Amino acid sequence: MARQPAKRAKRAAAVAEPAENGASAVDKIAGLLALIATKDMEKETAALKLNAIGFSSREIAALLDVNESFTRVARFRKGKKR
Repeated sequence: MARQPAKRAKRAAAVAEPAENGASAVDKIAGLLALIATKDMEKETAALKLNAIGFSSREIAALLDVNESFTRVARFRKGKKR
């Protein structure tokens, strides 16, 4: 019975370790879920949704294949519409 917690800790450490390209498995899963959630959206709407979820401008730019300033402009435009 003492071995199971050790196995779980080892597995958790493996998931949290960065992969070859610097992203952990958890980050990859989060990115994949973000792409699924914004699949049929326009890029500006998707950028705003990902921003609301908590992704940074750099992460949004990588996910949507746009530059970082695009996300900042999208946030600015949203604020002006109010």
